Amino acid sequence: MEAQEGDPVEFRGVVERAAPDDWIAIAHLNVWAFREFAVELGQREWPELVRVLTGVGPAAREGPLFVVRSELEPVGSAAYRPPGRSRAPIPPDWASVELLAVAPPDRGKGLGAALVHVCEAQAMEDGAEFLAAVVPDYQRAAQELFARLGFHREQGLARPGQRPYALYRKRPLFG
Repeated sequence: MEAQEGDPVEFRGVVERAAPDDWIAIAHLNVWAFREFAVELGQREWPELVRVLTGVGPAAREGPLFVVRSELEPVGSAAYRPPGRSRAPIPPDWASVELLAVAPPDRGKGLGAALVHVCEAQAMEDGAEFLAAVVPDYQRAAQELFARLGFHREQGLARPGQRPYALYRKRPLFG
C-alpha cells in the first residue's frame, strides 16, 4: 500500500543523548520550532515561552535531553524528566516529556514520534507508572502526535490568567 499525503512517516535515523555542547543549538532549535506561536501568544506570553524554551541547561540537569541531528545540527529534541522530577500538574511519581521540538522543515518525518518513543523507553527503564506531557491547547500538532502515539488526554486544565492546556499520559509500554 502506498503512503498518502499526511500519513505519518517512520523515522529511520538516530536519537541520541545530547551533550552540553549541544545546549545552545537546541535552545535555538526550540525557539525556531515554536516561533509559529509568537503572534498568537503576543508580547506578554511569547517572551516567557522563549525563556522556558532556552532553559535547556536546567532541563538537562533534571533528566536526559535527547537529540536528532541532520548533518551536525540538531533538528529535533526532547527533554525527559524521570519519576520524582516531573513538575505540576504532572504527578511527581510520573515521568514526563518536555521541550519537544522539531525544526519546521523536518516535520512530518517521524522525528517527534521517535523522540517520544525514546522517552517512553527511558520511562519504562525507570519504572515509571506513566509518561506524561502537558500540551497547551494552541499546540494542535503536538496534541495530535500524542493522541496518535496512544496517549490519553487526561484533563483540560487552566490556571487563572493562563491559556488552557491538557495533560496527556500513557503507560510506558510498547506493543
